[in-house]
This record gives sequence, structure tokens and C-alpha cells, in this order.
Amino acid sequence: MARLDLAQLRTVLLVRLSSIGDILLTTPVLRLLRQACPQARLDFALKAPYADLLRANPCVDRLLLVPPGESLRAMWRRLRQQRYDLVLDWQRTLRSRVLLWGVRATHRLAYNKRTVRRALLVHLGWNLLRPPLAVPELYARPLRRLGLTAPLPPLEMHLTPESQAAAAAYLEQALPAGQRQPLLAVAPGARWATKRWPAERFAAVAQALADAHGAAVVLLGDADDVPLAQAICQQLRAPVLDGTGRLSLMQTAALLQRCRLLLSNDSGLMHLAAALRVPVVAVFGPTVAEFGFYPFQATAQVVSLALPCRPCSTKGSRRCPRQHHQCMRGLSSEQVLDAARQLWPAAHP
Repeated sequence: MARLDLAQLRTVLLVRLSSIGDILLTTPVLRLLRQACPQARLDFALKAPYADLLRANPCVDRLLLVPPGESLRAMWRRLRQQRYDLVLDWQRTLRSRVLLWGVRATHRLAYNKRTVRRALLVHLGWNLLRPPLAVPELYARPLRRLGLTAPLPPLEMHLTPESQAAAAAYLEQALPAGQRQPLLAVAPGARWATKRWPAERFAAVAQALADAHGAAVVLLGDADDVPLAQAICQQLRAPVLDGTGRLSLMQTAALLQRCRLLLSNDSGLMHLAAALRVPVVAVFGPTVAEFGFYPFQATAQVVSLALPCRPCSTKGSRRCPRQHHQCMRGLSSEQVLDAARQLWPAAHP
């Protein structure tokens, strides 16, 4: 097989099917790849619910969407219709391997998830992940060996004019121009229960910041986060806009971009804030920096407790394996508020 020359590539398939944070973390590498291969067509395969993350990204030429419920066979047939010079698997799961099996490609690359090293840290406490490597750098490593040596830029999220107009209209309806005030975003959700800081503590920090800065609170998340948002709303005296489950992903991004600061868990919206250059205070419980998913090149504060039981999982879980959930319950509102106070002056006007 001929040596892979990035400058000669004409067609490239990039695969990262999900989720919000994982896809956004590919964008620094997409930027470098576009600069190195301006002549190439870059296709990106991902699940349809996440299409907004790359819909307006100028580094991607074509999105190949996997609709909800579509079989791997159907998607595989679609991919078989195109021959690629390079296929890069940033998912590295059984599903992505099956999907890419038989796809016609001259070269294939995949990133190293360091699964064994992560498992050793979680289950045996053996830390072979030092120094920590950010996930974008892990995504870039297969290409580094081919001459892609430039430093990684920050994450990117490109908004459409329609989403910006929708966010402006939403704000105008909720907060008329005469009552316009700084916006504080709160994203209380996370896919796994052990990664969620208690809703009442998010409410306490949000209220303190709202009092200090005359801010309105914007709650963000998907339909699964509605109960958490309602619990927070009931404890707030400040003006509040509850956008959970009501906005598209692109509209959520456009609304978040207008906020001074985001309070969140270790979640996709944390990475979305980083991509939008919105300062973020993130609460981390069962996961640690060594996994590489901290806010990348962002104005950020990560708040966590140094406990011997951390990390207990690589992604989070439904319940604390030790039944105490001290990594989250032990984090006080004052600790998170202190971090937020440090970042608020750095937040954009």
C-alpha cells in the first residue's frame, strides 16, 4: 500500500456518530485537516440528532446522517457507494467497526481510546495516563504521524443566522428590551445520574450570582432535563427562562452564546460553551482530568473533590458504586460559587 500523503487526499470520511461533546472535540482536528487538505472533500458521518453541531461548520463538505432507527446495513450500503482515500474512525466501537467494514478506502486510521489504561485507573487505581492528554490531541495522533504537526486550535461551533434570530426572538418574548439584563446559563443535566450535581445547589449558586450581577437565569438542556430545570425554577427568585426541551441544539447554542457564564456538570453543554467562547464552571464527580474530557482551551474552572474512590467510572453510571455519592454531595455551593466569581469578570459583555 502506498504511503499516505495528506496533500494528495481527495476524499476523506470521518466517523464520530455521537455525542455532543465527543463531536465538538473533533473540531480542532477538522480545522487542521482542512488547512492541510484544502482540495479534499471531507465527509462526516454522525447520528442525525447531532447534525446541528457541524451543519454550518466550513471545514465539513458533507454530513452523512444516521437517522434514528436506521439499521447499520442501510448506512453501510450508503457508504459503499463512495470510494474514499482515507477513512478515520474517531468512534472506535464495535458499531463503528461494523459500519465501516467493507467501505472502500485506500487508507484507514483509528484513534487510540486508551481503553485499557482508563480501566486500570478506574478498577485498580493504576494511573498510566500521566500527563493527561486532551481528547482532541488523541483524535489528532493518527494524523500527527503523517505530518499534521500544527498546534490544535480551540473547539468550534458555527451558528446559522436562523438560529441567532430564533434566540433573539425567544429573548425578546421572555425579557423585553426594557428589562434586558445579563444572562447566566445553567445546564443541570448529564446523561448519567452520578455526574449530576444536586439541583438545589445549582439553584443556590445561580441565585447568588443573579443577586450580585442583576442577572436572569437561562436553563438549558434536552427533554430529559425538564424535571431538573423545574426543580431549579421553583427555588429561584431571579427572572428565569427555561429552555430545556424546547429548543433545537442549534437554538440552544445561539442562546448560550448570549450568556455571560455557564454553570454545568461534565456534559456536552460544557463543551458547547467552550466552543462558543462562553466561560464555564463545570462540576466533576466520578470522572477525572486524565480521561481527557476537561474543557479544551477554554476559560473554565473545574470544581471537584480529591477522593480515593475517584474515578469510579470512565463515563458515569446510574448509581454510586459505594452508595454515598460523596464526589457530588460533598461539593458545596460555596465552592462552585467561588469558582464562578473568579470567572464572571472574564465573561464577555
